[in-house]
Amino acid sequence: MSPFACGWSTQRRNLASANASQIIESLHAGFVPVLHGDAVLDESLDCTILSGDVIIRHLAQLLTPKYVVFLTDVHGVYDRPPTDPNAVLLKEIEVDDNGGWSIVKPALQGNRKGVEISVAAHDTTGGMETKILEAAVIARLGVDVYITKVDTEHSLRALKGDVNTSSDNWLGTVIRAAK
Repeated sequence: MSPFACGWSTQRRNLASANASQIIESLHAGFVPVLHGDAVLDESLDCTILSGDVIIRHLAQLLTPKYVVFLTDVHGVYDRPPTDPNAVLLKEIEVDDNGGWSIVKPALQGNRKGVEISVAAHDTTGGMETKILEAAVIARLGVDVYITKVDTEHSLRALKGDVNTSSDNWLGTVIRAAK
């Protein structure tokens, strides 16, 4: 569902208007809306890109779903760009009340305690960095966020909410509120 067609707009790249009625109607009809970033009208800039990550954060605040799924071209959040042969998939990240986050699984060795993020030149909305920041806001609402690769058995399981982070047979990252 395109945010442009649904009437979403921005003011200096900040969300100004967010009509969720078509999305809510789709949910009530039993559909799973697939949302994405897109060009939208901007009251100051005429047109800009509204990130799908911002869209889902707004919808999570409005609807408080059980969980949210981000589908990407990689299996989840890595401690460094996934093209690096030493990259480690982060299975679970917890977000505290202040929005700070920590890696729960796996325990990283040595000085590898964070995430090194790169953004592809063609990604105008911030790539994985924006995804993590928006996922942290959603997690603070008490909504688990699953990040996994599109068109895989892992994405199907995430869409069904069938994710077990204590198992090694699911490839993805869960971002949730700290306990």
